[in-house]
Amino acid sequence: MMWVRIDARQTKMTLTAATVLTAATIAFVTTASAQSRQEQAARVIEQPGGPSPACALLTDDEIVKISGHRSYSKPEGTKLTNGGSACDYSGANVTLFSGPKSDESYEALLKNFKKDQTPRTAVAGIGDRAYYMSPKPRDEYEGRYEMLVVKKGPHTVAIALEAQKNESTESLQPKVMALAKMALARLP
Repeated sequence: MMWVRIDARQTKMTLTAATVLTAATIAFVTTASAQSRQEQAARVIEQPGGPSPACALLTDDEIVKISGHRSYSKPEGTKLTNGGSACDYSGANVTLFSGPKSDESYEALLKNFKKDQTPRTAVAGIGDRAYYMSPKPRDEYEGRYEMLVVKKGPHTVAIALEAQKNESTESLQPKVMALAKMALARLP
């Protein structure tokens, strides 16, 4: 038996082998999952923080206005391997690869995060090639996103918005499309 202090009072708690095993398993799975995500990020991030070409494509105010979601933090840029960059906003992300192999670089990014098998829905009328994706969350900590990936000339741009509460990812498609059009208009 063990005594635990909770809110200035003592409570008696019995620890069984099953309780200890369950707690150890949860701690291991959480740590393994975190390590896996850290390892995945380390493979594609060249330099975290700082200026990012992806952050030049949309402003935080534009994301808030079109998405209808509040912003809780300032956009943060990241330099990715293979000439890519990303910009994280509250509940949104913009990823940009430029150059003759921009689409291959983006596919490598998807594969790294095990999202390359996500079904895609072709979209006409924007860029050279475009598609929507709704990657499934890996666990309860990863959000639900709707993404629009567009190849335009030497650039591949991905815009992602996170679904809020009861919002379906598909309902975000018009918002993601509007953001993508704004971003594409700012490409060099």
